[in-house]
Order: sequence, then C-alpha cells, then structure tokens
Amino acid sequence: MTSNNDTISGKDPEEVMKKILSKLISIKGNMIVKYEEIKKKSHYDNTVKILEDLIDMEKHDIGIIENAENTPHIRYSFTSGKESDYEIVDHIIGESEEMKGDDPRSILAWSINQTDEIYKIAQVLSQDYEDAELRLLLKNIAENEIKRKNRLSKLYDDIVNMDYW
Repeated sequence: MTSNNDTISGKDPEEVMKKILSKLISIKGNMIVKYEEIKKKSHYDNTVKILEDLIDMEKHDIGIIENAENTPHIRYSFTSGKESDYEIVDHIIGESEEMKGDDPRSILAWSINQTDEIYKIAQVLSQDYEDAELRLLLKNIAENEIKRKNRLSKLYDDIVNMDYW
C-alpha cells in the first residue's frame, strides 16, 4: 500500500505515472507534428533525412512509453543513471533556439533543447517522488533522453564541423 507521501501531490502513484506518461506522449507527438511540418516544406535531402530520423526516434519513444506499464524491464530498469550528459554542444545552443525552415543545424539545436528539457524534468521528478516504481520510470525516461541528447549533439557537431573540413 502506498502512502500520500509517495507523490508530490499526494495522489496515487499509478495515477501520477499515467499523467506523466500521457504528458510525455503529448510532448513527443507535438514534436513529430513540428518535424512533419518542416519536412513538407523542405527542399534539401539531408534535412528531410534528419527529420525522418527524428520522427522515427520520437515514434519509437511513444511506443515504448505507451507500453511502459506492461513492460517491466523497460519500466524498472536497474541500469538507469549510468549515462552522462556530455554537454558536447551546450555552449553553442541557446535556450531560445527555434527551428528555421530547412536549416539542419537549427532543427538539431531545437531538438537538443527539447530533449534536454525533458531530461531535466524527468531527472528532477525522479528525485522528488518516494514511490519506487514511479522513481525508476522517471529515471528511465531521463536516461533515454540524455542518450538522445548525446546522439543529437554528436550529429550536430558532425554537421557543424563538416563545413571546416
């Protein structure tokens, strides 16, 4: 039995978990919509490819999140927290970065910012909840987002430095 102290709001941890997952699915769905809009307007193959990869990643995440309650090894990973934020391009990317049409750099910068925000929220919440299941789920979300941020940062770095070689 869980106590009211297990969640910040005092609500049932399962209810809180469902709301968090629902919100995360909504955020990722909105990201897909934004990527799709830019993809329709894009005139460059490399930009379309990056957008398709980003869309696939978000769809994959949504599938995992939708099944999180039924997939214990995803929901209750004991490897969470082992990935580090390498902050490869944090010094370059501003917080208010917006996507600018066909520019792969701005698309990646925006994606990195979104991923970093989800990571930070999940990381903070994972420390605030006492419910063990909810805490592990949030740590898994944070870990997944930091892996994505590092991957996107590496891609961003490759694209930026490509002009110098």
